[in-house]
Amino acid sequence: KEFWKMIKILDEEFYSGYIIKGNKILAYSLNKDQEKLIEQLKSIAIFHNLDGDLIFDERLDKFFEERIKRFLNGEKFSFDLSYYKYKEIYEELLKIEKGKAITYKELKEKTNLNYIEIIKALKNNPFIILIPCHRVIKSNKDIGEYTPLGKEFKKKLLKYEGYL
Repeated sequence: KEFWKMIKILDEEFYSGYIIKGNKILAYSLNKDQEKLIEQLKSIAIFHNLDGDLIFDERLDKFFEERIKRFLNGEKFSFDLSYYKYKEIYEELLKIEKGKAITYKELKEKTNLNYIEIIKALKNNPFIILIPCHRVIKSNKDIGEYTPLGKEFKKKLLKYEGYL
């Protein structure tokens, strides 16, 4: 399937897709590869048991591109997290200030969840970047991986936000 356009974040371009039910955006994701984007969205839907349609929409692309830019410049957003498995992880991530990070260990202690649950929740973040899973690092200060945007983009995000 051809997509209308790519969105630009920190001078990099990504395809974007959405899981929608009625008028509610249940999730979105980004990827540089169209097929991997579709796989990621399906994984998010299965993980969180989201019942919605997978869509690609240029108006939503513009909306989320702008929202992500505002978020990266310090604006906070709130989400209805009642739909999501391990929502306590996302609640903790939303508390992390721009320019700060949390370790996997600290996240484990705050949520009382195990590392496998945490990693699965981060990998299936329903609002990548806006729920800042990129702010989770290893205890040794290694920034770790970043699904689906890659470690180099995670480094770019953390540098832009003033953490690195």
